[in-house]
Amino acid sequence: MTRLYEDATTLAHPSRPGFRNFTWTNDAIREWDVIWGRLWHLGIKWEWQNADRYARKRGEIYNLFAVHNDAVRLDMAVPLPSLDALREMDNWLLGAHVNNARATETQSLLRGWMKKYV
Repeated sequence: MTRLYEDATTLAHPSRPGFRNFTWTNDAIREWDVIWGRLWHLGIKWEWQNADRYARKRGEIYNLFAVHNDAVRLDMAVPLPSLDALREMDNWLLGAHVNNARATETQSLLRGWMKKYV
């Protein structure tokens, strides 16, 4: 690695906003699985589409896969929504006409999860 490259990658640009991709790790999926169960009990359902991503627990890890015209493979699978879908779920919880304590607790878990992993 050259000195020029090191300097170019470590320079701070405080005036530029930073962005990065979101990655579903095993820890993120493990915690998301609990939140998804709570969302399901509050009345949210996942309407699958081709190329959506899912996870299925295999021991201590999760197998990730996408489905294409094969909904049978979704048995016991956890959907892995995009960030936009996660934010929509968060907004839905704000106006949900469900048990307020349960919705508030679920929203708190979801926001904490997003803060930690996104």
